[in-house]
Amino acid sequence: MSRPLLDDWIAQKITGRYPLPPGDTLFTGFHRDDLERWQLDRINMTLAHAVEKSSFFRSLYGGAKLGSLSELTELPFTTPEDLREDPYRMVCVHPNEISRIVTLKTSGSTGESKRVFFTEADLELCTDYFRHGMRNLVDEADIVGILFPYKTPASVGDQLIRGLMRLGAESVPLFGLSDGEISSLIRFKKITSLVGMPKQIAALARSYPEHRSIRTVLLSADFVSDEVRNAIKTAWGSEVFEHYGMTEMGLGCAVSCEHQRGYHVREADLYLEIIDPETGSPVPGGEWGEIVFTTLTRVGMPFIRYRTGDVSRWKTGRCNCGTSLKLLDYIQDRQVAKGQANL
Repeated sequence: MSRPLLDDWIAQKITGRYPLPPGDTLFTGFHRDDLERWQLDRINMTLAHAVEKSSFFRSLYGGAKLGSLSELTELPFTTPEDLREDPYRMVCVHPNEISRIVTLKTSGSTGESKRVFFTEADLELCTDYFRHGMRNLVDEADIVGILFPYKTPASVGDQLIRGLMRLGAESVPLFGLSDGEISSLIRFKKITSLVGMPKQIAALARSYPEHRSIRTVLLSADFVSDEVRNAIKTAWGSEVFEHYGMTEMGLGCAVSCEHQRGYHVREADLYLEIIDPETGSPVPGGEWGEIVFTTLTRVGMPFIRYRTGDVSRWKTGRCNCGTSLKLLDYIQDRQVAKGQANL
């Protein structure tokens, strides 16, 4: 059994204890009861903050305070339509505290774009998550090619570069280059890992199968088909990892481990529910439904019971890595209507 790499980070967040050194195998993890107490406390803090600072949230949640996590299902949902209609009413800090605004342009629609607001502290949560999440596939010896935009401060690529720097791994920005230029840099820089969108990396693998130095690949920002996964494995022999997230979640939500059974969620920052999309009721574990999430640590623009339109399920049984985190199955549907972010 391999060491569950996200668990020590989450244990530190919920208990304040320092994580063990990377080479230490005497990891004791955390109890689900401790995590769920943290989640309940943080949901109540988020509710209180949102209701105090936003008339939109005040109208929905009034003086709501939960006595248990199960009571969350009694609260109203929020939706992408709420965000499009007037994102400013969901902001819960002074405008001077906002460090970045990400605009999500809806494809094929004349409707309003969605805008998601981040404070510096919110952005730090993302960088910290990328640092720890990337440990599932790289370490200090790796050289990682980044195929996401990186020039805008706090963009996805920039956050990845910052997170990898903290991890001690070297990164090489590749966004905007031609496939030939990317291939040349893979060879010249001796790149061992790639992070990017599934179709682009699969196309690179088919066109340049000689790059067997690519030990690991992380696919994100789009649905990953078996065809894409197999093309990369066949060409390079790489381990293929998947990441699931959306801008509203703070850019990152969950990442697969080496056992490739699904995603491990950053459960100290996000609380996920799986609901029946027709009735809005929770579905039993193992059944497919729509992902709904609540942020636990965001302050600039918190999200409470936000409907994503993405389809997944909680998998039964425990991952072979030994994590105490729940196992989210690979996303079956990504809503095209969510559009493309200015990442």
